[in-house]
Amino acid sequence: MFRTSYPNKVFDYMAAGRPTLLAIDGVIRNVIESSGGGEFVRPGDDCGLAEVVLKMHRSPELLKEMGKTARAYVAAHFDRDAQAREFAAVLQRVCYSQTTQKHNRLR
Repeated sequence: MFRTSYPNKVFDYMAAGRPTLLAIDGVIRNVIESSGGGEFVRPGDDCGLAEVVLKMHRSPELLKEMGKTARAYVAAHFDRDAQAREFAAVLQRVCYSQTTQKHNRLR
């Protein structure tokens, strides 16, 4: 298993309003736990995985709620347009900084 990963498929599940059963530790775990949109099981914890699978299987209303909260969380915190604007702003700052540094060296 990976120690740190931000797999896109988890965002796809969340955007689709689906609860996530996650066995990958790292930053994506924080997303799932913060959103309330799923359950985390430590990688290699077979008994824990079985317990969570049974819990989820027995709780269809909980799964619906997890899906709703996952969808709302990803829409609020990971909007692609907002992230694209933020990325463009970072690129502009970096380019401006490099241009300014280069200009200052030429003086």
